[in-house]
Amino acid sequence: MRTLFIFLFLPLVCFGQYKGVSYELRNEIGTYTLTSKTFSHRIDNEEGITIITGKSGNDTLYTIDRFLNGYVGLSNDGRTVVHVQTEKNSQPLPQLRITLFRNGKTFDSAELGTFLKYELDDAIDRGQLPKSGWLRNDSLYHKMASNAFYVTDDKVFVSIDGPLLQVFDLNRMFHIYAGNGANHFLQNYYSIPNLPFRTEFNASEYFPKGFPRTVKDEDFATVVASTLGSAETIPEEASLRVEMELKLNSDASFDLRKANVFSTMSNELNQEQTELLKAAIQKTELQTSLLPPDHPAWIFSDNFWLK
Repeated sequence: MRTLFIFLFLPLVCFGQYKGVSYELRNEIGTYTLTSKTFSHRIDNEEGITIITGKSGNDTLYTIDRFLNGYVGLSNDGRTVVHVQTEKNSQPLPQLRITLFRNGKTFDSAELGTFLKYELDDAIDRGQLPKSGWLRNDSLYHKMASNAFYVTDDKVFVSIDGPLLQVFDLNRMFHIYAGNGANHFLQNYYSIPNLPFRTEFNASEYFPKGFPRTVKDEDFATVVASTLGSAETIPEEASLRVEMELKLNSDASFDLRKANVFSTMSNELNQEQTELLKAAIQKTELQTSLLPPDHPAWIFSDNFWLK
């Protein structure tokens, strides 16, 4: 019996693998749930946390200290997570990377060939899907490319160029098959499910806009401007550009990652004003209302223009 089939390419997600949206998935028998929460919607982002819980959702089995941005599967016993990364900067990787986690720890990882799905996608995008050969609609290769990652019977099936099929056993944590994909794929095709069990947190509240306000209900840009003795303006009229990034935690503490002040004329860093700004921001108390629900942190990044 299959346990899980999960794609990142849901109908709502047409931007490719690495959009970076928090999501929840479960194994088909409903015993365990995996919730992966991102701290940023940046492409290729891995900052976040992944939590595996039991059926009730309250009993945490273990956590993984990263956001699993890619193809993900969960074993029957909930102890093994498989993570497949096939892209970087929205471009197919020449060698996809598969990582197996056991009880929250990295057990092993390996690089395989190019994800088979991309050859099919490229032919479809070019409007050149052939009527004969491997890529035709009714071919086994087409089915393999359309279902290039799935989990069934606690085994992970990954199709790569060749066409080749790579199979891993989630319970034994063992690579059990590698070879000509067509025949082996055909033997398992009956078990490929039709619908994903993944739910993405795509409501508007999961897409924070702007910077958090202070506990005094001040606009963050106003604080930046007043600290530097300047006024907000549009980029075309600015004499200063402030690049700001911070990671705000749910307890209102934050990590100031960037607070740099540049002259727009010379594009040079103003060290004195940068140090002044950093000191002021470190003393500022921020609201946490912009954090997505139940997320322990979020990364806010923006440019401010001053004159």
